[in-house]
Amino acid sequence: MTKMNGASYLAAIKQYGNISHAAKALYISQPYLSKFIKELEQDIGVILVNRNTSPLTLTYAGERYLHYMKQIADIYKNMENEIQTLSNLKKGQLYIGVNPILATHTLYNILPEFTKRYPGVEIKLIEESAHRIEQLLIDNKVDIALTILPLYQDNIAYDVLYTEKIYMALPPNHSLTYKSDADLLDSITIFEYLNNAKFILLKPEMALRKVTDQILKDYDVKPNITMETLSVENALKLSNEGLGITFVPESVKNKNEHNNCKFIALDSFKYYNQVVIAYGKDDKTQLSEAAKALLSMAQNNYNQ
Repeated sequence: MTKMNGASYLAAIKQYGNISHAAKALYISQPYLSKFIKELEQDIGVILVNRNTSPLTLTYAGERYLHYMKQIADIYKNMENEIQTLSNLKKGQLYIGVNPILATHTLYNILPEFTKRYPGVEIKLIEESAHRIEQLLIDNKVDIALTILPLYQDNIAYDVLYTEKIYMALPPNHSLTYKSDADLLDSITIFEYLNNAKFILLKPEMALRKVTDQILKDYDVKPNITMETLSVENALKLSNEGLGITFVPESVKNKNEHNNCKFIALDSFKYYNQVVIAYGKDDKTQLSEAAKALLSMAQNNYNQ
């Protein structure tokens, strides 16, 4: 049994006050979480969760368990950081959380240069949804992350790398693609034709999906969602094959130059994609040397 997992599981129960909500946030099943906590309590010999309260709370022992496990995690992280500093980044590990939308372009505008400059640093990539990345940062499972605003945890710091437009991609066989370019520039008019139209959207836990849901709500469009995916590139490819309308950020649109979709730029003052490099501490000095190096490289790359 991994006691560090126990700490993150207890923290989720404390945050959500409910086993099922905590399990959903942790991407594990409710029976597994309940069984894990009971086995942990048996293992250390005390009750950690008050099960007769609603919402659920931690016992005093549960609170102390969390307190000490956080201290252990901090000591271990400080040890890793100091060893990396002493090695001058000749050796080390860097755990990077990355939103799947950013994995194939933003990250790889930075990563080749980083690995060339620091070949002794072993890179561990963890691709997850925005919500999961935040939890990984808080739990010290990743050192740094590339993700998209908004963030939902208050104790995560970040630097904005860039802000980009969002486009609606019309498949090549859609009737609206035959309108003139001047007509297509007026996205307000276009949305009048999209009620019950076929859409390919990202899955609900993805940050960009929350933006696109807001767009459809603002224009009172009730979409016929034919498919959901974790990959915006996959959504664009499917749209390119005529399977439905989708939404893509500018970086993905520009990366996929050879396609048949018709792109309509949305109001960039209201709808945009804001890409950040995030870390779980307000004080950048507490980051590992490898994380600081990646942060500096990302800032230099995008904020010139």
